[in-house]
Amino acid sequence: MARRRLLVSLTAAASLAAIAAVGSPGAAAKPKASAPDKVVIIVVDALSKQIVEKYDMKNVEKLMQQGVDTPNSYLGHTGSVTVVTHNVITTGMQPRHMGWTNEGYRDVAGLLGAPGGLYLTSNFGAAQMTPLQKAAGAPHLSDYLDDTGKVFTVSPKGYAAYGLSGPGSANTSVITFGSKTCPVPGDTTGATQRRRAPTGVNVPSYISADCGSRYVVARDTIYDTGQLPASLYPATDDRYVVGHDPAHRGGDVWATDAVLDIMGHEKDGWSGIFVSLPGVDKAAHMWGGVNDPEGATPGYDPMTHMEYATRTADEQVGRIMRALKDSGELDSTLVVLTADHGSVAADAGHFHGTLGEGNDYGYYNWYYGDPENDVFYDKPQPALRPLVETGNVGFAYSDSSLNVWLEDQTSPKVEQAADLMEVMPDVTAVWRRDGDHFTRVTPVRYELMGRAERAWFDAKAQELVDTQAAPYGPDLVATLRDDTTYSVLGDHGGIQRSAQQVPIVFAGSSLSHRDLDAEVRSIDIMPTVLAAMGITPSFTPDGTAYPLPRKNK
Repeated sequence: MARRRLLVSLTAAASLAAIAAVGSPGAAAKPKASAPDKVVIIVVDALSKQIVEKYDMKNVEKLMQQGVDTPNSYLGHTGSVTVVTHNVITTGMQPRHMGWTNEGYRDVAGLLGAPGGLYLTSNFGAAQMTPLQKAAGAPHLSDYLDDTGKVFTVSPKGYAAYGLSGPGSANTSVITFGSKTCPVPGDTTGATQRRRAPTGVNVPSYISADCGSRYVVARDTIYDTGQLPASLYPATDDRYVVGHDPAHRGGDVWATDAVLDIMGHEKDGWSGIFVSLPGVDKAAHMWGGVNDPEGATPGYDPMTHMEYATRTADEQVGRIMRALKDSGELDSTLVVLTADHGSVAADAGHFHGTLGEGNDYGYYNWYYGDPENDVFYDKPQPALRPLVETGNVGFAYSDSSLNVWLEDQTSPKVEQAADLMEVMPDVTAVWRRDGDHFTRVTPVRYELMGRAERAWFDAKAQELVDTQAAPYGPDLVATLRDDTTYSVLGDHGGIQRSAQQVPIVFAGSSLSHRDLDAEVRSIDIMPTVLAAMGITPSFTPDGTAYPLPRKNK
């Protein structure tokens, strides 16, 4: 792959030219700071701008104030979900061009099996993502960085890690959570216990999966989440929750500890670190995001809730920034802070899932169908049943939008399904995939929207829905009002401002404090990073490379 960095000699020549251009003695312009040679991308899952403000995330706000903020930024695509956005961030490609568009995937080219098979993408690991990523043809950021140093991706979520990393090379490491069986300390009967432990690709030896390692954390711990609404998608271990064992903390702290270990062990040997922090996302799904009842929860354990999760994520951002500063590497490192989506909080009367008994019932709200890589989800919520009863739904994914892959895609059958979706609760419009775009096939129900949400819909709905117009994407999409979910009480996926308005901040690398006024999107992160680092892309991304304002030395 062609990779080309900006030559030091060119930078020096440009600086000399700038000095020579100044006529009066003593008035020589200060040379611009050199381009960064490292990049750190921090993805705080589900971090909407609304959440940053409500929970007063001081380190995030400090980064916005001292770095290059983008006040008009937004995610810029659907599905606005983790398994999509992590791959968008490091390719600069819209979902319709990157390999998959949502949590459902139709294998039209037979890349994973028989052509036409339907898959659940949040079950994907490297074995499934890699052929789709390679077929899309877009290099990942790691492909540009791994010729000058090692690239590390850290995420407690496997599909998030492999999306951020890309297929990688021998110089690429992916660190995520797997399963581990360990002996019970002090027990002489041979009893064992289930644990979470590091796994991935090229995992460094100092991030050990040995029983007793700091990086082995608790499993089978439910805290206060075995009750509704959290039981729809409960915390059952310390993959996403920090936990109460100070020697084996999980979640965001686990991921950040790994990042700091990498920085300490690798010194100047790394060129990229990508990390996702999933604690806010988990809490938002379980308790309804900004509607989290917090202390009113029976048996309240703060650790699973939004206040604790946002404070913890914010502390990890501060730890990473301090480590870069203390090591003297901040000026040569470009830091990007962003999110994979925001969080829609369902208000009273606008939750249309089933509050089923038993843990993880939320999966039956999210999915209907029999994907090739999972069980048959056969308990659709009442609102979805008229559509299911047509016998033509191959797969449906419902969150803060409704996405349907049909068995029979002939015009009469598509029209029948669209008519049924139009009258489902809180649907604002139904859209039919037509090649490389979606056509709205129903009137817009503006009466369901407030003034601000209506303006947002008019400005962004078509653009956002179109980003998943691919043969492997859904045949029909229904957009929903801004306070509505069909799945769990706090969710992602749709076009709503609370799902789309996420922070995108550039810091470190001697950047100035001037903001970018442009409507920067997730697809713009990759080309902007390449431009800042002086790297010529070998593949044209969908995103825009924005010049980042720099300080003089």
